[in-house]
Amino acid sequence: MKKNILAENLCQNFCPFYKPAKNDELACMGFLVVERLIEKGKKITFNRSGKKLDPVTEETLRQNMCIACPFYENDCDYAQQKEGALPCGGLKLLGHLLETKIIVVSDIKDLT
Repeated sequence: MKKNILAENLCQNFCPFYKPAKNDELACMGFLVVERLIEKGKKITFNRSGKKLDPVTEETLRQNMCIACPFYENDCDYAQQKEGALPCGGLKLLGHLLETKIIVVSDIKDLT
């Protein structure tokens, strides 16, 4: 899947930080993991869920994905667990995929 199509399906639909006019080559680890899952042949659905992620799922993703993210140290209030901070779109989608058992944690660990 081309990056611009993935950005439309993932970032535009899930990420509160996405700016379509911004031509930036940087991508969060969530984006990179989803991209790698697709490259490995995993069928990813981009259906939005109105359901809030379970706190255990969120913590699992923080520990297994966020720490490898290029935004982790300086730019991610969510990973630093600051009050009111929102997760990136990649984390939201991957959390939904974990909770619906489309992927497992080892899928993420293998790709970070």
